[in-house]
Amino acid sequence: MVIRICQLITELQPGGAERCVYELATRLDGETFDVQVVALRGGAFVEKLESAGVKVKVLDIGGKFNPLLPLKLRQLVKWLRRERIELLHTHLFHADLAGRLAAPKAGVPHLVHTVHVAERRFRPWQFAFARWARRRCEKIVCVSPSVMQWHSRRSKLPDECYEVIANGIDVDAFVRDDAARRRLRSEWGIGEGDPVAVFVGRLDPQKGIDVLLAAAGRLAEQGSSLHIVIAGDGPQRGRVERFCRSDAGRLCRYLGFVGDVTAVLSAADFFVLPSRWEGWPLALGEAMAAGLAAVAADVPGIGDVLVEGLTGVMVPSEDPGKLADAMAMIAADEHLRDTLAAAGHRRIRDEFSIQTNVARHARLYEELARGTGPEKRL
Repeated sequence: MVIRICQLITELQPGGAERCVYELATRLDGETFDVQVVALRGGAFVEKLESAGVKVKVLDIGGKFNPLLPLKLRQLVKWLRRERIELLHTHLFHADLAGRLAAPKAGVPHLVHTVHVAERRFRPWQFAFARWARRRCEKIVCVSPSVMQWHSRRSKLPDECYEVIANGIDVDAFVRDDAARRRLRSEWGIGEGDPVAVFVGRLDPQKGIDVLLAAAGRLAEQGSSLHIVIAGDGPQRGRVERFCRSDAGRLCRYLGFVGDVTAVLSAADFFVLPSRWEGWPLALGEAMAAGLAAVAADVPGIGDVLVEGLTGVMVPSEDPGKLADAMAMIAADEHLRDTLAAAGHRRIRDEFSIQTNVARHARLYEELARGTGPEKRL
């Protein structure tokens, strides 16, 4: 008997949680699971999911104060009921809020929620909601032990409410491309032997892009030859573009949003991630899979992926000086970069494959929907 599953997410713009939904929707065994995706708001992943043959519904709820919100929630209830959804898996807070309200009305018997990030911007009432609605959710999946500890400490829910399923990386998709490395470096005017650091991610305050720019300015003042490539888009795009045009930003090149991340990673020598908070950063995992050492902020979530001194270097968050020093050290030591990179690749390959991630989700879904495992209800 096929298990009918809905992945419900807040939006489908490019991002870590959206990538996780895409991987589950496209990789779960079609003979066991019928997976559909619903989003409160649309985004670029709608077309990508539909191209892969996944049925997608966008509710177009818009902002949280949309006067049509009650109508949209009724539409969600009707859709869940019509599609005979047996298990609803919600991602991100607003989708979880909508899902926990809609699932009982639609008669959906099983509900799971994933917490993707140790979100500093969460308010106490959001954790109070998790406690209040605990009987409507059978399991809270966390993408790392750090995220679980963060959520349980604030929600006061017991450990048995949670399951840690780490994000996964398709290691085979991040094989080093030497031809792309030569081509991009030529386009950028960077010599083969010149060190290049790369940041790939959303240009959002969470990612600490302002900290990276400040570190780049310090390196420029010191006369560094390190090139810094920034790829991504988001609310701080204008700030990045202005900095890259300034004298202080002479070391930086801004690429905008890139579709071929593998090529950009191949052209770099190490990865940098100065985040203020994380969950299980996919961009970091992809960089390690691509064979790059990493310099990253010492915040919850990053330490679940990067091992200090073994696969990369961790520095205090919000400290441009320490970040600049670490980047300069890695840039100057090719042997150290290679050693860290090799260990990082092995770690992702052996412990964080996308196949393991999907298999663990499949097992959880079957335990809940078919009652083949221990009691999961919170």
